[in-house]
Amino acid sequence: MDLPYDALDVLQTNGVAFIDLVSSADPDLMISACPGWRVSDLANHQAEVWNFWAHIVADGITERTALRAIQTPARVDGPELVDWLAATHNALFSALVDAPLDQPAWTWTGATLDAAWVRRRMALESAMHRHDLATTVRVPYDVPTVVAADGIDEFLTYFCGRERREGEMKVGGTVHLHCTDMPEGQQDRGEWYISNVKEPSCTFTREHRKGDAAVRGPAQSLWLWLWRRDKRGDDSIEVIGKEEVARRFRAYTDLD
Repeated sequence: MDLPYDALDVLQTNGVAFIDLVSSADPDLMISACPGWRVSDLANHQAEVWNFWAHIVADGITERTALRAIQTPARVDGPELVDWLAATHNALFSALVDAPLDQPAWTWTGATLDAAWVRRRMALESAMHRHDLATTVRVPYDVPTVVAADGIDEFLTYFCGRERREGEMKVGGTVHLHCTDMPEGQQDRGEWYISNVKEPSCTFTREHRKGDAAVRGPAQSLWLWLWRRDKRGDDSIEVIGKEEVARRFRAYTDLD
């Protein structure tokens, strides 16, 4: 799938911005979008993720058995944390620059995919965590519309329904997602019709089609809504039709 943005540029820009925010933030400040996590927890998580995928790509790992060779240091705190973040971000960026897009890579999806998949995953991961931190420290940051819309598409493809959250009911209906702020000529990248959600996946098409529930809003708001980042609610999100279907759809996937 061709992306409407440069994934390496998104990874670089958001990674550098994230590191800058960490360097000036109180490490014990609680992350508003991630209950129970402090700034230092989020920073360690991001460094571990960058380190992991840097090794996947740089070492050409395609088999699960090779994952044990990836070494992750013990938790890092204090001044060394920013250095660790910078080192892992640089390693990941360099590995992705050097790797051909079609280089095979192990993934947790159950299929061996490629370096292009890792580029996309890391670009979106870095944009989301920059937003998590920026919101916490009250620094303005809006995820570009086409990036957030692609984040929705990635969520539906690889995360939605992968694991059912304990105690959640079946969705019990169809859902239409509609980004209301797509640029001219990109509107077809901002609508999805979800016909079924059943562990371990969801069935969807990229089209304008009436569902039992329609969820509309700016791409960033919809992306955050899917990842349950809007803990206090988002007035820009509009639910039309069966609100209970929308609620169950959003709650179904285990994101922990």
